[in-house]
Amino acid sequence: MSVYRPIFVWTRAQRVIHWTIALSVLLLIPLGLFILFSEFLHIPEESTDLVMDTHVAIGFVFGAGIASRLIYLFFGSKTSNWRDVAPLNKKQRELGIATMRYYLSGFKGKAPIYFSHNPLAGLADIALFTFGFTQALSGLSMFFLHGEEHAHTHGEGAAHAINALANGAAQTSAEGFPEWVLWLHLIGAAVIIGFMLAHFAALALHDVVERRGLVSSMISGRKFFDEEEIKELSEEIKEKTDQQL
Repeated sequence: MSVYRPIFVWTRAQRVIHWTIALSVLLLIPLGLFILFSEFLHIPEESTDLVMDTHVAIGFVFGAGIASRLIYLFFGSKTSNWRDVAPLNKKQRELGIATMRYYLSGFKGKAPIYFSHNPLAGLADIALFTFGFTQALSGLSMFFLHGEEHAHTHGEGAAHAINALANGAAQTSAEGFPEWVLWLHLIGAAVIIGFMLAHFAALALHDVVERRGLVSSMISGRKFFDEEEIKELSEEIKEKTDQQL
């Protein structure tokens, strides 16, 4: 029976940024859906405005988290650097192909070993950072372009514009921002929801099959490897763990 040892992988800053983004998304999604369907549910305008204000406030936290993660891609630890996230070198690409085969086989056979980022997950992270950035930018655009009117008018702010769009009404400059900004925000939200569901499923499968402790690693900073795997990854572990907790 293999004996697994915890090895430090993720820095404290990386974990704080991760949970800031994750918790923000978990709050933003239900609030956004409430705003989108508020007119169909006959929700009072005052309640919709309150939810919108809360959504905006959490959106600022989300935007700060995304900005911090993008900065950390270039100035963070070796396990969070863009070179580790993006599968650029030959070894990462080969590992990515092996991981894809492993997925297609239904998680059968020996799992490909990677110390920090799964190369395929790295690609998904890049897509998430991109959509997260456009999501924050489109949200900020709607807030600042329409913020003054929203502050003085009930039911005629961004929530009204989103509901009007959902009902097929064309948006004009009278709404304070162009229609494509709303579409960008709505599409970005749908992509992030899809990413989150896929992320949860992949985490569950990896944790059950491989016993790496991926979920707990974003709390403790440590993943689990057996002695054979630690020996195989010894050079990478030595290279990438020269960081403080």
